[in-house]
Amino acid sequence: MAQANVSGPGPFSQRTDVKGQPQRDLGGAAYGEQKEFSDIQGGAKMNRGSMGGGMPAMPAMPKVTGLGEPTQRPEEPVTSGAPSGPGGGLESIGYGDTPQKQNMMDAKAVARYMPSLTRAANTPGVPPSFVRFVKYVREMSL
Repeated sequence: MAQANVSGPGPFSQRTDVKGQPQRDLGGAAYGEQKEFSDIQGGAKMNRGSMGGGMPAMPAMPKVTGLGEPTQRPEEPVTSGAPSGPGGGLESIGYGDTPQKQNMMDAKAVARYMPSLTRAANTPGVPPSFVRFVKYVREMSL
């Protein structure tokens, strides 16, 4: 009769009733990538995740343009997103003109929660850092 696997004590413990996660397919894989991905999975022990239902499938990664390849955006200047040069500046990639301006815009967006934040800041036992945060938001949003 075959002996059952036994889990070690403390930090050496491992579940013995889980066989592992089935191999996944790589969505949108280029020629040869699926085989390479399967070979990698075959060599690695797959876990079932914290909930026991397996891990979600990975989204397909976009193709990376190599340095020697022609541009994928011929109408866009190389300096687009940089603070100087042709093309959109930092605002075109979601950054404000200055960190101070961005902080002020963030504070104004959070200011609509000021009644709740003030009530929470006045609660006994709240950390002083939270009280300072609420005061900072109040001052920046004025």
